[in-house]
Amino acid sequence: MVTLASSGAHAAEPSSARGEEARLKKSDHPAGARPGSARTDHFRIGPLVGIGFPRPFAVEGFAKIERLVGVGVEYSFLPRMNVMNVEASFAALAADLRLFPFRGAFFIGVRGGRQWLDAKATLSAGQLGSFSEAMSASTWFVNPRLGFLYTFESGITVGIDAGVQVPIRPTLDRSGAATRAGIASQLDIDGALLAAANGLGNSTTATVDLLRLGFLF
Repeated sequence: MVTLASSGAHAAEPSSARGEEARLKKSDHPAGARPGSARTDHFRIGPLVGIGFPRPFAVEGFAKIERLVGVGVEYSFLPRMNVMNVEASFAALAADLRLFPFRGAFFIGVRGGRQWLDAKATLSAGQLGSFSEAMSASTWFVNPRLGFLYTFESGITVGIDAGVQVPIRPTLDRSGAATRAGIASQLDIDGALLAAANGLGNSTTATVDLLRLGFLF
């Protein structure tokens, strides 16, 4: 009888040991880690690309810390094209900050930087022929916004946001025959150039990122 009891006790030990080992392994995963994953999302970094308005194309280097704070550096641009009968191109360089108050996809963000715009319009003056007027504009800006940026376990990241861009100390310079003659302000061409500059960020402008797509390691 004693021998049987002793054997039973020894047989129970491996099961108990396995249970204790499993408990210890489970405790090795920090709070907040996804089940079955060693990732804790303390720090993730990678590239993002986007399409939106007023600068249609954007490329950003982005880092996310503790699922709470995101920081990035962004270059965005509009290749030369016709906008409101004005041939225009512009670009911007900005720093970006996002706060994720619930440690999820929703964020409150602000972007700040500087943008540069070049535009040219051509006016036909009947028998006098046609002439061109050119304009260059630049401004510092801040762009508060709200949005969503979600990162899947695989690292694929998608997002969308909207906000408003507020210019700071915008400048605008014109050149051309009408400007040299002092009659630019009397012509439709001047209004077209000003409308293009204001519509693309030299005045307070709504912004939207229709899609942000990237990968965070």
